[in-house]
Amino acid sequence: MLQYLKRRSTSSDLKDALEGDVMGFDDKVDVIDLIINVLREHEKTLDALIAQLEKVLAGAAPLPAAAGPTEARRPTVSVLLRGWREFRERCAGASLTAFDVEDKQFKVSAVKEGVLYSYQEQMPDMDIRLREKEEKTTIEGIDLLSAGLVPTVLRGKLECGLEVSVRGAEVKMPNGVIVYKVIYDIDPDGAKGWLADQLRVEKKDILQGKIQV
Repeated sequence: MLQYLKRRSTSSDLKDALEGDVMGFDDKVDVIDLIINVLREHEKTLDALIAQLEKVLAGAAPLPAAAGPTEARRPTVSVLLRGWREFRERCAGASLTAFDVEDKQFKVSAVKEGVLYSYQEQMPDMDIRLREKEEKTTIEGIDLLSAGLVPTVLRGKLECGLEVSVRGAEVKMPNGVIVYKVIYDIDPDGAKGWLADQLRVEKKDILQGKIQV
């Protein structure tokens, strides 16, 4: 019977043999038993392969989660805010913050959720004209960029609340008038600490400079 099966190499030949008169009834039963046994062996092998595959998958490291949107993506919109309170609320937890003093303006910018927010405020600049006469010094005048800066000069703080440092320089004019220039500036390290507290961000994420897009 085995030699017969070897000769019947295709499924169509086997089908013809089973349906025809070439094989007797007992031979047909033996062939069917052989086919069933072969299928059972294949099933056992398949079950073993599936079990091994499940073990491999169980021990494999999980796939990394898909990266979601991050705060560092390139800003597509720029917004200049007039009030510090709104800037502080909108930029709380920003991914990147920068500040600087440029053209006598205190400027802060921050990136959050794809938006570049900016805030700027005028730094005070004051000249006091003095004249010395008969061992007395009289004030001839005070020059200030704007009357709105008077509170900043008196309090020593910008409108947003950041403290400013003050230093002076004396210039003697030919007509005997002394101009005392009061120069206001900010301490970079102090500004970083203040901004970190105001915006609830890490101090290391605050840079002195300008964010460009």
